Amino acid sequence: MTSSHKKILLIDDEIDFTEVVSTLLGFHDFEVKAVNDPLKVDLLLDETNFDLLVTDLMMPGLSGFDLIDKIRSNQKLATIPIIVLSAKVLTNEERKFLLRHQVQVMQKPFEPTGLVDQICGLIEAPAGG
Repeated sequence: MTSSHKKILLIDDEIDFTEVVSTLLGFHDFEVKAVNDPLKVDLLLDETNFDLLVTDLMMPGLSGFDLIDKIRSNQKLATIPIIVLSAKVLTNEERKFLLRHQVQVMQKPFEPTGLVDQICGLIEAPAGG
């Protein structure tokens, strides 16, 4: 399977959620690093090359929007695929922000196979495309 050894950074403040999603993705041969504090993401991004990020939007300390903005303004990370998993009902401005930053959005609750398919599609797509 092409997902073998692909690294995913999962960012969500809900520990139970990151455990469930990490297990799901692990079954599909993804290597997952879960972070429950968005303020600790910088260090991980500096020391590890991830193939994809999955993040929530509503988190304490640093919102998913701020995190995405920070990632996209980093030259090294500007083209990394990002998927948002969130229960938040998005405003038009928020939708435009996510489109502008080339972020895929999946609403919680989500279909597990849909998430895996989305990840595979983004990781296997040509960079920047």
